[in-house]
Amino acid sequence: MRVNTGRHVVVVGTQWGDEGKGKVVDWLTDHAQGVVRFQG
Repeated sequence: MRVNTGRHVVVVGTQWGDEGKGKVVDWLTDHAQGVVRFQG
């Protein structure tokens, strides 16, 4: 039996406003099977 351990990537911003997170997340969405976004 083979177990796929997977990989998780978390992008966290500590500043308000545009700090480049959008470009990183946009690139990650092209290479990921699933994407979860939270804004709160």
